[in-house]
Formats: sequence, C-alpha cells, structure tokens
Amino acid sequence: MSITIRLIQEEKDLETVAKLAEKIWSRTYKEILSQEQMAYMLEMMYDLSVTTREVRDGVRFELICDGEKPIGFISYGPYADGVAKLHKLYLDYNYHGKGIGSMALRHVIGETRAAGYKFLRLNVNKQNKDAIRAYERNGFKLFEKVKVDIGGGFYMDDYVYQHAL
Repeated sequence: MSITIRLIQEEKDLETVAKLAEKIWSRTYKEILSQEQMAYMLEMMYDLSVTTREVRDGVRFELICDGEKPIGFISYGPYADGVAKLHKLYLDYNYHGKGIGSMALRHVIGETRAAGYKFLRLNVNKQNKDAIRAYERNGFKLFEKVKVDIGGGFYMDDYVYQHAL
C-alpha cells in the first residue's frame, strides 16, 4: 500500500470525487439517512457545478490514493476569521482501520496550521458513531450541536467539532 494525498487540479478528478461519494455514502449513511435524502444531498454537494464553484472560491479538494487508485477524498478551506473548515473526509470502507483517515486528518491539520488558521472545524452527523470516534481520537472536541435546514424538507442534524491549531 502506497498512500498519497494529491491536490485535485482537473475536472475529471472532481468527477472521481462524485463517484467515490456515491459509493461511500451508500454504506456510510444507509442506516442514518433515507435514500431520498442521500440522493438530494449528493446532488446538492457533489454536482460538478457545485464542486467547481467551491474550488474557485478557495476550497481545496484532494484525492487520497493507493498508488494510482483513488480511495477517498478530503476538502477544506476558509470558514471564518481564524477558522478553517474540513468540509469532507471520506474513505473507501476497504481502507478503514489502517490509519489512513488519521493520516488525512493530520495532513489537513498541518495544511491549515501552516496557512495561519487557529482552529479547524467540521460537522459530523450525530449518528455517525465511527466518524465521531475517529475525530475524537485525533484531538477534535465537541464545539456545538446544530440542526440545519438544507431544503427539500431535509435537515442535517450534526455535531460541530473543533481542533485547536
């Protein structure tokens, strides 16, 4: 296994992110979200026009690869004064439990610290117990609880976690 993280620089890589999201979300959220909400959110968050705009607005998308094979992705960027946000961190289930998620978190922490941010925040679904444990293991602390109306009659019921940089 040769794990690397590389900046997305081509449109085809954003298409790869969307395909990975669809595959990973179907397993991650099958017991948490309805099929309708998953479809709605995947379109809302991973449509090429959305991810292209986010990149243009300063959000970094990076692929996590095993050799040349994309196995996951991260995205992060500016959020508030002194605060960066980890928008997405998803990894193919075949690669869970191997320290790759923690490696990706350390990467984002290092990048955002080097960019001068004081805090890194993220939202995690309150029912996503595996992700919550991983974030807590990596030094993230509960910051607040939020319930966000995302349209279409759907809500994101999340914990917000924060890591001091």
